[in-house]
Amino acid sequence: MIRIYDDVDALGLGVAELFVEKACKAVKERGRFTLSLAGGETPRRIYEMLGKAPYNHLIPWEKVHVYWGDERYVSANDSQSNQGMARKALLERVSIPPEQIYPIVCESTPQQTAEDYEKVITANFYGQTPAFDFIFLGLGADGHTASLFPFTSVLNEKDRWVGHVHLLDLDSHRVTLTAPLINHGVTIVFMVTGAAKAEIVREVLEGPKDIQRLPSQLIAPQNGELYWMLDQAAGKLLQKNKEDLIQMEF
Repeated sequence: MIRIYDDVDALGLGVAELFVEKACKAVKERGRFTLSLAGGETPRRIYEMLGKAPYNHLIPWEKVHVYWGDERYVSANDSQSNQGMARKALLERVSIPPEQIYPIVCESTPQQTAEDYEKVITANFYGQTPAFDFIFLGLGADGHTASLFPFTSVLNEKDRWVGHVHLLDLDSHRVTLTAPLINHGVTIVFMVTGAAKAEIVREVLEGPKDIQRLPSQLIAPQNGELYWMLDQAAGKLLQKNKEDLIQMEF
């Protein structure tokens, strides 16, 4: 489902409303709400919104379990840390029990960290196939999402839930959820804003299938819901089925 909003603020409200709906539904049906966070500026703005009234009072935070979709291989207090950003923007403002927050801990090697995080996820889903209730995703200008970057070996992963990647051009190690795990999600939400992303949005959604070049095309949930939530600037080049796109105003 593609939803296009007038601006970034309207998009944030739309994501927040969807988040509240899905959180309350999951807690009512299953007693907990499992969440995977993303890095980036647009997610940060939405986390800050969720941490304020009225949303901080509408969500059963004591039942929320928090994971991360990916992490740079840096310490938690590094300015590039997705964990650090999420804690400042949201987690320090709401009443999630600390033992229900599961960061990617970068203390050994990227490979070992990926293996350890997979064990954490598997244990907390009691040996069943992990299926996060809500997964936040962004979209990079190169078509990546989480740390599933173009032409990297992790794109070919079929069996592991968590992988690692070394980005030579950025001299950066990353740990990331793999596409098979993301695709087990119940609700998956891409949040994309700005005219600079318009062309890559069009390529991912309307261009030919090329998952090595455009890894975001890997995300196709088996039984869940996939939302693309865009502002007008990011969605301005979409052409196909224009009448089917939902224009949202808040």
